[in-house]
Amino acid sequence: MRPKVSTIIPTYNSEKYIAKAIKSVLQQTESQVEIIVVDDASVDATVQVVQQYKCDRLQLLVNDCNRGPSYSRNRGIAAARGEWIALLDSDDWFAPERIEKLLQVALTEDADIVADDLYLISDRAEQPWGTRFSAPLGFGWRQAKFQGVAQIDAVDFVELDLGIVKPIFKRSFLIDRNLKYDDDLRYGEDFQFYLKALICGAKFIVNPQPYYFYCSRPGSLITDYLKCQQQMHADIARFLQVDAVKKNFVLARSLIRRHKLVGFHLRISSAYNQLKVLFKNEKLFIAIAKIIINPQILVLSVLHIVRNLIQRSAPLQVALSRKPKKVSFNRV
Repeated sequence: MRPKVSTIIPTYNSEKYIAKAIKSVLQQTESQVEIIVVDDASVDATVQVVQQYKCDRLQLLVNDCNRGPSYSRNRGIAAARGEWIALLDSDDWFAPERIEKLLQVALTEDADIVADDLYLISDRAEQPWGTRFSAPLGFGWRQAKFQGVAQIDAVDFVELDLGIVKPIFKRSFLIDRNLKYDDDLRYGEDFQFYLKALICGAKFIVNPQPYYFYCSRPGSLITDYLKCQQQMHADIARFLQVDAVKKNFVLARSLIRRHKLVGFHLRISSAYNQLKVLFKNEKLFIAIAKIIINPQILVLSVLHIVRNLIQRSAPLQVALSRKPKKVSFNRV
């Protein structure tokens, strides 16, 4: 029987996490779901963990060398048989009813893409500290205040900075528009892919309920903040050269603002990294000379520290702003 949904799980060195991700899909209340795990040449026991699952609904693909998350997602999507594509990172997991709930919205709204809120949870934590729509994160300048199921356009997507949501996609829409991830991207690939879909006319629906658990752990790609910013900055510049963007004044204006915002944060991170490397290598006098020649580098480095403190205090800010809700979820 053809599955309704194909869940794509790209993975690299996730032996401690992949089992939980797989189990969360197998335990979905919607049973017509296949799982396609694409291992990106892991050097740990990830493949062996996946191979322990003797299940007709699970397919394992192994890349011949490390090619990055975009290539792995494309390979998984190409192998998919479902009407819908669901994305799941190997260190995250679904709530049991997630696919069922998103499919209901997709059918009711005749959507091409459906996204939900995400629970934000730290590695090895017992409870989420907040959700994406309630947390002060990212490069957006509008807070997501959805009163119910709502449609968003490309401008909303950029200004709310919804690049980390994990939607389900109508596979026929991706095929008809020949939409694929950019194989060369290792950072910010989701933001680019979603925005391309919106520019191509996708009906993007948001369900404000959280059914996805987004885990932050050391070593994940998004923790390489400087490289991520560099990639995002370059991607936005390329989007601004697209004819459809040039013809959409409001979208172009939003992307220009985001480009400037990311560029400013990139300068902060670069300045801090320059001093950090010099101090780490005990080149104190060179560091002092740089500060004397360009005092702004010290100011930017201080801003980097302040920014990090604000980001790390986000769980506390959310906890103080509302009464925490205990969430139940399955463990492996």
